[in-house]
Amino acid sequence: LNRKKCENDLKQKLMKELHDLIRGKIKQMAFAHDSVRVLQCFIQFGSHEQRQELLEELKDDIIELCKSQYGKHVVKKMLMYGNKELVAAVMQTFKGHVRPMLRHAAASSIIEYAYNDKAVLAQRLMLTEGLYGNTFTVCKSTVCNTIEKVAEANPDKLKNIIDEMKQILTPMQEMIESIREAVVYMAHTHDGARVAMHCLWHGTAKDRKVIIKTMKTYMVKFATGEFGHLVLLAMFDCVDDTKLVKQAILSSLDEVIGNKYGKKVLLYLLSPRDPAHLLPEIIKVLEQGDGNAHSKKDMALRRKELLEVVSPPLLEHLHDNAAAMVMDKASSVTVSDILASACGDLRPAMTAVAQLANQELVPGGTNGQLHMAEHPAGHLVLKWLMEQDMTLAEAGKEERFSRILVDTVGTDKLKSWVKVNRGAMVLCRSLDFLKPENRAKKEMQKFSFIPLLLQYAKGYCEFFLPNKNK
Repeated sequence: LNRKKCENDLKQKLMKELHDLIRGKIKQMAFAHDSVRVLQCFIQFGSHEQRQELLEELKDDIIELCKSQYGKHVVKKMLMYGNKELVAAVMQTFKGHVRPMLRHAAASSIIEYAYNDKAVLAQRLMLTEGLYGNTFTVCKSTVCNTIEKVAEANPDKLKNIIDEMKQILTPMQEMIESIREAVVYMAHTHDGARVAMHCLWHGTAKDRKVIIKTMKTYMVKFATGEFGHLVLLAMFDCVDDTKLVKQAILSSLDEVIGNKYGKKVLLYLLSPRDPAHLLPEIIKVLEQGDGNAHSKKDMALRRKELLEVVSPPLLEHLHDNAAAMVMDKASSVTVSDILASACGDLRPAMTAVAQLANQELVPGGTNGQLHMAEHPAGHLVLKWLMEQDMTLAEAGKEERFSRILVDTVGTDKLKSWVKVNRGAMVLCRSLDFLKPENRAKKEMQKFSFIPLLLQYAKGYCEFFLPNKNK
C-alpha cells in the first residue's frame, strides 16, 4: 500500500483485505507501538466509509488514545485525512476534556494540531469555552458565543467568569512547566506564538529561563518570523534577567536588521510600543502581559537596561554599515530611530552618516551613484536627522547632527546642494531653525551653521535668478 507504484485497483483490493483483518481488533492495535502503524496506513489510504467504521470502533476511546504515546498518532491521522464530518466527530469527543488534555504532554499536541490546523471558527470556540468556567457556559448562546460578547451582554456576571477562569488557569502553571521546552516548536504559527507569549507572561523565572535557552538556537528565525517576532516583544516586556535577553538577541544583527519583522524587534527595544512601528491591535495584545505575577522589576528600569544593552551594538553597526543603511529605502528609517533613541556616544555614527555626503554634488550622480542629498532615501535621512536635533536638545544630549554635517562637509560642498531640488529641500529644512520660536531658545545660539545657511540661500538665488533680479 505504501509503494508509490501501487495501482488503484490493487490498492482497493489490498485495503479490503486489510479491513477484514483488523475489524474487531482496532482498539487493541491502536495502543501498540508496532500495529499502530498499520492503522495509520489504513486511515491514510482508506475510503471515507472505511475511516468512518474505524471511528465507530474507537469513538469511546478517543480521549485515552490522545493520551497514549502511540495511540495519539491514530487520532492525528483521522484529523489529517478525514473529511469535514469525520473531523467534526473527532473534535466533538474533545468537548469537556480540553482542560485536562492541555495539561497532558501527549494529548496537548493533539489539541494544538486540531485548533491550529483543522478547526473552523465554531470548533475553535468549542475547544476554548471549557477554559472559561460554568458561568460562561450558562450565559452562552448562539448570539453571544464568545467571551467578549458574553461579558458585554452580562456585565453583572463578569466577576464570576473572571474568578472561575482564575481557578481554572491556576493549574496552568503545571501546563507551562510541561510544555516550556516545546514552546520553541509551536511559535511559528499565529496561535502557537500566542501560547508562547502567555507562557512567558505567566511562567516563573525558571520557566522563562528554560524557554529563552531553548529559543537561543533559533533566535534569528524568531526575530524574522511573522508571528515569532511577537514572542520576542513579549519577552522584552516581562523577563527581568536582561543579561539573559542580551545573550539571545544580539547574535546575528546583520540578518535581523535587514528583515521587516527583525527591524520591528530592534525598534521595539529602542522605542517600546511606539504606534509609529506597531499596529494598535498588536499593542493591545502586548498589554495583556502587563502586571503579571512574576515580573518584579519596574517596567521603566527594564526598558532602560535593555536600551543600554542594545545601543552600543546598534550604533557600531550603523557606523560600520552607514552607506548600506542610509541608501536603502527599507533600512533608512532605522537610521533616524537609532540616533534618536540610542544611549551612549552618538558622534561616531553621526559622523559616519555625514561622511557619506562629504563630496561635491553633481546633478544626476557620477558613475550611476547619486549624491546622498539627491538620493531618494539618503536625502530623507538628512532631513530626519536635522529635525531630530531639536529632540536631542530637549533630551539634554550634546550631539547635533547639523553641526557635525557642516563641520564634516564644509561650506563649499554644501553650496553645491542647491543645484538639485532634493538638496535644496534639505537646506531649506535646516532654515526651520531660524523660526522665531526656535531662535529664541538658547540652545539654537550654539549652532555655527546658521550664518552659513544665509550664504547658501544667497547662492541659491545667484544660481537660479537672472542678474537683474538678484
